[in-house]
Amino acid sequence: MKCLLTGALVCALSTLLHAWEPNSKDLDTASKSGDFSGYLTNTTAWLNQKTPPKADESALGALLKDPAFLTVLNQRQLIAKTGAEQLGAFAKADPSNQAFLTWLFNNTPAMDLYLEGCVPIGLAAREQDDYQLSVTALDIWNRILLADPDAKEGIYLKLAIATAIRPPGSVNIGAGGAATPVDPVDRFKHYKEAHQNKELFPSFDHLTVWEYARVVHSGATNEDLAWAREVINTWRPDLKINELVVNSTSEVWRRNAPPQFYPAGYVNFKNILAGGGKCGPRASWAQMVCHAFGIPAIGVGQPAHACVAYKSAFPMSEPQPGSAWKVGYGRGWQFSKLEGLAGPDFLAGVEERSHEAEFSMVEHLRWLASALGAPDQAAAIMEVAHKIQSSLSALETDLTASAKAAEAEKELTPETTSAEVQGGPIKVAAGATRIEAAAFSSMSGIVVNDCSTGGKQVNFQKNIESSWVDYTLEVAAAGTYSLVIKVAAANVDQVFDIKTGANDPVTVQVPWSKGLWDMTPSVEIKLEKGPQPVRISAPFQRGIAVHYLELNAK
Repeated sequence: MKCLLTGALVCALSTLLHAWEPNSKDLDTASKSGDFSGYLTNTTAWLNQKTPPKADESALGALLKDPAFLTVLNQRQLIAKTGAEQLGAFAKADPSNQAFLTWLFNNTPAMDLYLEGCVPIGLAAREQDDYQLSVTALDIWNRILLADPDAKEGIYLKLAIATAIRPPGSVNIGAGGAATPVDPVDRFKHYKEAHQNKELFPSFDHLTVWEYARVVHSGATNEDLAWAREVINTWRPDLKINELVVNSTSEVWRRNAPPQFYPAGYVNFKNILAGGGKCGPRASWAQMVCHAFGIPAIGVGQPAHACVAYKSAFPMSEPQPGSAWKVGYGRGWQFSKLEGLAGPDFLAGVEERSHEAEFSMVEHLRWLASALGAPDQAAAIMEVAHKIQSSLSALETDLTASAKAAEAEKELTPETTSAEVQGGPIKVAAGATRIEAAAFSSMSGIVVNDCSTGGKQVNFQKNIESSWVDYTLEVAAAGTYSLVIKVAAANVDQVFDIKTGANDPVTVQVPWSKGLWDMTPSVEIKLEKGPQPVRISAPFQRGIAVHYLELNAK
């Protein structure tokens, strides 16, 4: 009997002395062979061995700060959530996949970003913890890394992960969306180039992977995203102040759009802006224009209505002051559904994610609890996680408030505006004379904005019965002059009336420039010698930007 006890003790000691420890050799073998089941078993056993039976928040926090423990926990979570067989098949499919997995399994920060970025937004879904990770995301991520080494660190690492998790077309943007989803690698390159060219808003630099995913998933084409940035810069540069491009949704004419704009559906966003539409196309525009400038945005369903939710860089702004995420162009959060959640539940989820350190610890504790074999031990760890969750302060905001709610049903008329007189008499020479649009002597129904190409521009506002600007000219020689105007207009069938002195007005056709700068057709006007007023007026129309006028003596 004594011999048997001694033998058992020796065997037990031998097992402890030779217990599995994390090592790169076993990880490399798993990646090369495509067999991750053994590595999953070993990491699970090791985590159980290293976790104290009774651990409080302090002890668990220290454990998660241990680099070796954190790496193994992440590795185990990645394998378990993806599936050992699926991950093995991915590894065996291509040598580059093996190299990618070797890099990923040895890069704890990258695993953190990926795993946390994949966590569902809903608190109930997080608690249920039955979501799975897809090898498709790993394939896209690897393709991006092969195409661009910059995607291995910093903001472009986050952008690459986000594109992999939620590639273009994974969410139907609705009207104006691309018929064929954009290739994820091309989408990554699009946003990287736009970021490097400083075309995106400053808030883009500070998003999480989960938030970047709600930018790059846009169903719009890359061409439309680039055009949207250009049209806001050109036509409505004022909307870039405080990153309020979502307000350009007011420019989408709420009407049954004429058939010419949707021969096969709303084929692009240029047609949506020109043709208009009801809540669906307007909600699609609101999402797309936010995406274009790097603002996370999601489509929202409400009873018999569609609108948008977006993240503002100015949480204390209207609507819903106090909340970074806003629901606009519809009713409040309590009527909203998005991401499979009721509005208040979505808001609670994003609010918890905004506490990044606490969110990260809660999720890592959840992953650890799922790895433990003892139910009581797992429950104790989840109790600590719930304690951390309950310590977070609740969001204080008015869930019923909404942005431009009335515009969900009708067009609004802008308030009467005024602008400071910009210039005195303008000398008109015998040759060409350029007149800056902002050099007016009086005005009504227009605003003056900074022009993206320098100087100022004048914007005739939409839905005003009569808006106009007057210029005082000092004409050197009487005669006939040709006139062209540099304009930007997003809608068709718009005109200016030009009146000089006592002459009858001359009508100028405003080209459909799709919101970009273009020149009007040349018209002839008569000018008398000496001081003379010239008025440019816009009958009821949809908003036109004017950069300058050019006169040429004939």
